[in-house]
Amino acid sequence: MVAGSMTTPDGNGKSMKTILVPLDGSALAEQILQYVQVVAPLLDASVRLVQVVSEPAPESVLVESMTGLYGVSEPVAHQRERSRVALDETLAGAEAYLAARAARLEDAGLEVTFDVQIGSAPEIIVDIAHSSQIKLIAMATHGYSGLRRWVLGSVADRVVQAATVPVLLIRATQYSQRGFGLSRVLLPLDGSELALQALPLARELALKSGAELMFVEAVSPDVESYPSLVAQPVSPYGTTVGALHDQAKRNLAMLADQVRAGGVAVASIVENGPAAEVIVDEATRQNISLIVMATHGRGGLRRWAMGSVADKVLHAAHIPLLLVRVS
Repeated sequence: MVAGSMTTPDGNGKSMKTILVPLDGSALAEQILQYVQVVAPLLDASVRLVQVVSEPAPESVLVESMTGLYGVSEPVAHQRERSRVALDETLAGAEAYLAARAARLEDAGLEVTFDVQIGSAPEIIVDIAHSSQIKLIAMATHGYSGLRRWVLGSVADRVVQAATVPVLLIRATQYSQRGFGLSRVLLPLDGSELALQALPLARELALKSGAELMFVEAVSPDVESYPSLVAQPVSPYGTTVGALHDQAKRNLAMLADQVRAGGVAVASIVENGPAAEVIVDEATRQNISLIVMATHGRGGLRRWAMGSVADKVLHAAHIPLLLVRVS
């Protein structure tokens, strides 16, 4: 491991919570940094930049045998030395790269550390995230260099599946992005206690940024999604769904009143339709800055599997998505 800038405690002598930011040396992956620059102060968190370098492939037994028998290649010792030198150069380049990005964040007033690791990117990211000081992981959903050192899309997917801390994801794009600011935070709910586990983080971000917190709940037009209900067949938006719609509105109104009492501006929306479509449509319609949602949240009625919904939202929306792993 190559590291830079030692972690320092906050003014009270306590170690700060940290946002882990994996980078791969590409401009696409760096797009996450403008979001981190906004979110870190809201969470009173420092930033840790990490770049993962792949281990050099070991020399094969066949190459060693051919070299020894026929002398058709350079000596194995020379190959290994060349690989070691190449790795050292890669590590030095990665350290210099991270140092430059860390300096920019420090100029913006953030506390930053950085280090270079060798191995499997998803495994190392998750291992680091399991340390007690990591508040969340922030990364682009894809962001590969010209050498395609590692494809951040697949890495992000594996990190989301394995990490127990929240993960902030953005969809990197070849086009320049406008500056990021929090004005409206969308929290999708499904009536379950599990989905509500994303509320504390959404409320914290809204409160500290002064953003409006918006609840959205999708009522499925498919009554088969509610197996505990005894109802006669109805049209897609018939009486049964209408009752569910009204109940969802009452529940969200009560929740909004509770959160509003804590000083957060709150609004709520209930729409009939498939959950992912409702979330994406409302996020666009309401000019949402950030979606915060549980990675799964099945109620007793299994109204909709939040894990699959989160995946659909991530692929359909161009809005930052903060996933909170629940169990």
